[in-house]
Amino acid sequence: MDITPVADGGTAIDPSDRETLRRHLERFAGTEKVTEADDGTLSAEFSQLTYVTVGPDGRIGSGMPLHAFDAPADTLRFDHDAGELHVEFGDGEATVSYTFRRP
Repeated sequence: MDITPVADGGTAIDPSDRETLRRHLERFAGTEKVTEADDGTLSAEFSQLTYVTVGPDGRIGSGMPLHAFDAPADTLRFDHDAGELHVEFGDGEATVSYTFRRP
């Protein structure tokens, strides 16, 4: 179980740690809103158009009105107090960061 507290109060986790990821998704979205597909993809659905998914390979997909995101993730950081899930991948200047805000 890879849980790393970060200075701003969030918790960084390895997306391949499925048990920890599920626990954080349930806290983020609510237990009843998190499901697991046959292929191991975990999904947190807020509505038909608003969701976040994490595949077993760590790939993140999200749907939000007016934008969507689909990319690999090296690190996921949950800031439960702010209602945010931060996705990061890449190195140095090539680092990409995406924030999914709980509706």
